[in-house]
Amino acid sequence: MVSSRISVFVCLALAAVSLRGQVFWTATPQDCGAIWQVEIQNPVNPQGPDVYTCAVGGTFLWLAAGGPWGSTIRVSAPASNPVGVQYWFYDNNGQELSLDTTAGTGSAVTSTSDLAFALNPNQPSQINLLGTTGTSHSNTQTGTAYAEFYCPDEATCENVLPQLIYSALPTIPWSLSVPIAWDITYGYSLGWNTLWSAVGVDDGASHRVSLAVYNQDQSGTTTPTSFAVRVYDSNGNLSGTGMTPPLNPIPMDNTGNFAIGDGGTWANLLSNVITTRLPSGPFKVVVDGGDTPCSVEVLQVNGTSATTLQVGFDILPDLSVAGSNAAKARHKARTRAARGARRPVGAFPPLPQ
Repeated sequence: MVSSRISVFVCLALAAVSLRGQVFWTATPQDCGAIWQVEIQNPVNPQGPDVYTCAVGGTFLWLAAGGPWGSTIRVSAPASNPVGVQYWFYDNNGQELSLDTTAGTGSAVTSTSDLAFALNPNQPSQINLLGTTGTSHSNTQTGTAYAEFYCPDEATCENVLPQLIYSALPTIPWSLSVPIAWDITYGYSLGWNTLWSAVGVDDGASHRVSLAVYNQDQSGTTTPTSFAVRVYDSNGNLSGTGMTPPLNPIPMDNTGNFAIGDGGTWANLLSNVITTRLPSGPFKVVVDGGDTPCSVEVLQVNGTSATTLQVGFDILPDLSVAGSNAAKARHKARTRAARGARRPVGAFPPLPQ
């Protein structure tokens, strides 16, 4: 079991480039509490002593870019301090994905699998994901986006609140949000849960339910996992079951550190997962990873409109208090090291224009 106060020291080499006052690090180690502490080479004076930041990160389990779809990631720096921002993009199988991106209307297109920039206090940002690099963007590319934020103190990192929005406007009148699954939050990861549920309605006509599932397993296994999907009717009775296809785990190297890549993600209509007829009226849909952590998004379509449903962590009825505590201990033990260690980058420039 991991203590509720975690300090993870990770070396992240940064080039000696001025950040124009956007100093998101400090000269002394920080008490970063339940998030990460990251040790980096001094960007201003690489011959001097290392400096430190707090860091927090998480996964947007679904993005859609190209064809009628576009995704945007929005975040602002809190009033307290500047922040460093880094995004990585992956396809459905967790492989690196290069996307064409812009930082707003009229800004230049950047083709990359990861972006890094710094924000002044109160400065907002919007990164637009246009589609796969080297294509006309006529086909929709899906996958995940991993986000990491670096701050000079814990309070600043705890108040960074990013959002991913994907939309097919004006072709389809939907604009949907994807909540971030944080890796570590106050000593345990809300993203590292294995059982999720939501309530929806699907009559096979104007009301439909779809879901996306992301494999967050970083145990070191290379074996993909299929996740169980169950539906309960309005009386609480089990109505139908199904399985997702196998999804790749987060890759690790032979030393237990992150390799390049991410966990697999998948999305479909619920009716394509549950082979029996879905119950009438409201039903509960459960995604169960067993011992494998995952994140889940559920969408409700009503006619020409759609919304992202509230998805909550669930617990099996046969778990005793001791079993529940053991499950929580497993979740706490699955906290991640900072992903920034996998991809050292130069000192973060200002937001691209």
